[in-house]
Amino acid sequence: MVNLDRTNKGLKMEKLSWTITVEEDPESGELILPLPAEMLAMQGWFEGDTLEWKDNGDGSWTLSKVIPSQSE
Repeated sequence: MVNLDRTNKGLKMEKLSWTITVEEDPESGELILPLPAEMLAMQGWFEGDTLEWKDNGDGSWTLSKVIPSQSE
C-alpha cells in the first residue's frame, strides 16, 4: 500500500491510499511498480523524478519526491 497526504497550505485535508501490484517486465524480468496517473498528477511527479521510500512499519510505505539541492 502506498500512502499520500494531500495538503493545502500545510493543512492536512485528506489521506489517500492505493494498493499497487508489482509487475514483471516479460522481456527484461525487471520489476515495475506502475504508479496510477492520478497519483502522479496529484503529487506533481514526472517520469525521471527520484522518490524516497519510507517504511511505515505496518506493511505500508510512504513515497515523497526528493528535491535536489541547488549545489548538485
